Amino acid sequence: MSGETTFRSVFVSDLHLGYKGADIGSLNAFLRTHRFRYLYLVGDILDGWKLEKRWYWNQEYCNFLDILLRLRKSGVQIIVLSGNHDEKLRQPVARLFRPLLLKQFGIRLEEEVIHHTQDGRRLLVIHGDQFDEPLLRGTSKHADGVWSRLDDLAWSRSKAEDSASEAKRRRWSLGKAIATYAKFLVGGYADAALRRAALKGVDGTICGHSHVPSLITRGRFVFANCGSWTGARETGGCHTAIAERDDGSLSLVKWPSMRASYQDHRYSNLEPDNLNTETEEAAKLARLVHRLWMPPRTSAPQTAAWYWLPQSGYSAANR
Repeated sequence: MSGETTFRSVFVSDLHLGYKGADIGSLNAFLRTHRFRYLYLVGDILDGWKLEKRWYWNQEYCNFLDILLRLRKSGVQIIVLSGNHDEKLRQPVARLFRPLLLKQFGIRLEEEVIHHTQDGRRLLVIHGDQFDEPLLRGTSKHADGVWSRLDDLAWSRSKAEDSASEAKRRRWSLGKAIATYAKFLVGGYADAALRRAALKGVDGTICGHSHVPSLITRGRFVFANCGSWTGARETGGCHTAIAERDDGSLSLVKWPSMRASYQDHRYSNLEPDNLNTETEEAAKLARLVHRLWMPPRTSAPQTAAWYWLPQSGYSAANR
């Protein structure tokens, strides 16, 4: 494809599939126009906190799975790191079937890995919720629920008082809050990440979690935060990724937001029995997501194998 940019490795985080504000169409465009040998999905790829409350899956999500499987078949190594929003991937059931996930789909799932750069450095790749302060660790799920409710209340009130454009401007935004306090978040968070790197005996850390894109060098150590593919207004209308070039150097790459109106058919919620994917393998991946976060209502005891059993009603439609 003309206009492609080539990297050795690409690191993206905090996609939050299942959250209606996820800009997966933009990510798909990024993946289609770049070539690379290694793709790291650095946690919170799925927003299980949202999915366990209500199922949301749109066409861009299906396209994303199709792209992943095409990349894998072309020889790209895909490594998924679990995050706090998709923490069910850390549970014993998911861990038990990691070899099957690798064998059947070619996707490696871990809590943390060491990436070896072309110039010989060793970098810890980890989502980053592990670097939260002890008092905050484990409480973010509750905070997410509180902020979501406050956001809904503020949105309802602003709609009643203002025009649609003014309401949109006044709506509370977690991304805006993060951007406001970014200078405070980056310092302590980077310190914790680099302490972990020193303890591991590696040359730095690549993570996500905070949604604050960063690329910092302190002595021989490097701290890189991939940013997110949700809110983009606070980062100049762009999403970000960390990329390793062929010489081993790292860069913070920006990509424009492409979020469309939810009236666009691509953003319509697709039920699990109405997924439009190129292959049955992509449909199976979506099926596993649904099974893990939206289990059927039954009193029968669940076993580890239950998550992987075939289910009627799923089909892949060739486009």
